Amino acid sequence: MPGRDFSFAGRSSLAAVLTAVAVLLLVASMQIAGLTDGFTGETKAAAAANHTVTFVNDSGEKLWIGSTVNADGSQNFGSLPVLEPGQRATIEIPENSGPGHWRGKFFARQGCAGEPGSTFHCAVGDCGNAADHCAINSEQPVSLAEFNFDPSDALTAVWYNISYVNAVSLPVTITPTGGAAPQEGSQHCGVAGCAKPFLPSCPAANLVRDDQGRAVNCVNPNRDAETDYSRAVAGVCPKAYSWSKMDAMAGNQTMFECDECTGFTVTFHGNGTTPPPAGPVEQPPQQIQQQEAPQAEPAPPAQRGAADPSTGGTLVSNWNGKCLDVPNADFADGVPLQIWDCNGTDAQRWAFSGGTLMTRDNLCVDVAWGSRDSGAAVQLARCSGNPAQQWVLTEAGDVVNPQADKCLDIKDWFPENGARLQIWDCAGSVNQKWHRA
Repeated sequence: MPGRDFSFAGRSSLAAVLTAVAVLLLVASMQIAGLTDGFTGETKAAAAANHTVTFVNDSGEKLWIGSTVNADGSQNFGSLPVLEPGQRATIEIPENSGPGHWRGKFFARQGCAGEPGSTFHCAVGDCGNAADHCAINSEQPVSLAEFNFDPSDALTAVWYNISYVNAVSLPVTITPTGGAAPQEGSQHCGVAGCAKPFLPSCPAANLVRDDQGRAVNCVNPNRDAETDYSRAVAGVCPKAYSWSKMDAMAGNQTMFECDECTGFTVTFHGNGTTPPPAGPVEQPPQQIQQQEAPQAEPAPPAQRGAADPSTGGTLVSNWNGKCLDVPNADFADGVPLQIWDCNGTDAQRWAFSGGTLMTRDNLCVDVAWGSRDSGAAVQLARCSGNPAQQWVLTEAGDVVNPQADKCLDIKDWFPENGARLQIWDCAGSVNQKWHRA
């Protein structure tokens, strides 16, 4: 009957509508629950796949990969590759675990030696005594490959750049993989950094050599200003940060992004430097800098044979008249320094050379791990000329480490023999005042 037919059709239409509504509600609830990604049907697990980073050693020397992370919950790595020349290795970024992002930097450690967990240290990029990871989360004066992996970023999931803000040790490039080929000159999925060697272009005042006279690093004297260093870096590689404010300059090519790529290749290139000379490079003895303020750039780094500590002087506290001292005359890498009654022994004699305080066996006064933090220990370390070993004695009597912009300080105001040394915010207090004798 027409009435029955009409009634049946109405019920069918209503059922269809209700079914469609139910499906829409189910899809919406799945989205809210995080089970699907929009209407694509793609599961959240697939959408949230971690990116990979592949390290390639094209430097011609053995490299120990290091990393640091931002203080935002990002998880640092407990195991990273050690690469012989020509080798490569891939890691996965933990961007979807923990805080749901990963922000940090990778770099190459060079010239490493010693027993892991004990005496292991690196000439460039030293970050603790572990061979397969950084035991200390402290930014180093080296070339840095910097990443920001953040799946929740509304603009792009990944930002990346090459930073020479602190130093250039090796030329580094970052190349996205698994995405569309970038347009020439584009900062969208483009190649960051340059493969061109830089050390041959490093200003002489900023060049660091090892104890064989081989150029190993070029250190920025002032990361927050344009200098001869930053101009030299920009001239060789405009696609890298040469100082901290470079991204505010018109036409800069420093920051890159790539939302659709699945991974990145970080390549450490060679410097093309010539073989080391047959013997150490000699420099005449120099006196520690005397300046009115600590802002000036440090002098060129000291090298083996640059000065004879046995003919050096002492550094005396204005507060208690005690001398900077090597405990028990233990001239070894990593020994913390102290003050002690002045006695004229070699343990208290220092050559003020090239902005460093140098003692026997090519050891220098050093801020442990290159820290910039108040309370960082002051110790002996192999002289490398890095910023942690640069000191300026001001006319006011402060001994300032320009990298940290902090003063040599007698820890906890302890006046007796054996008091340890640290760096601390310059306060003009008498436990931070020194003179040469």
